[in-house]
Formats: sequence, structure tokens, C-alpha cells
Amino acid sequence: MNSNYQTSNNCNKQLARCYVPIQVMNRVYSSREALRRGTLFPELYRPYTPAEKERRGNYYG
Repeated sequence: MNSNYQTSNNCNKQLARCYVPIQVMNRVYSSREALRRGTLFPELYRPYTPAEKERRGNYYG
């Protein structure tokens, strides 16, 4: 994080924190399949389904 970032009221609060799990490379998609799915790693592939949007609520339209 950029420690020189100044807010308008100088409250020095942390803006965000990231979480990156350890990725073990045991399987990968072929290059063609990786381009189609948007990731090289099968463990990271999470296709969008309209039912998922309904479960979470229609917040964005």
C-alpha cells in the first residue's frame, strides 16, 4: 500500500487488504480451452450463472 496516500481528513485508515491463496499447479487447461474459459487453472474457473445472480440479489441491474 502506498504510505504516502493522504485522505482529506488524514485518518490514516487502511484502504484495502488482499487475500491470495496458495495456487498449486497440478492441472492446466490446453491453450485453446484456457482462452475460452479465461483462465489456465481449472481450480479458478467459476462460470457465471443467472441463478447465482438471483441468489445474491439483483444489486446491479
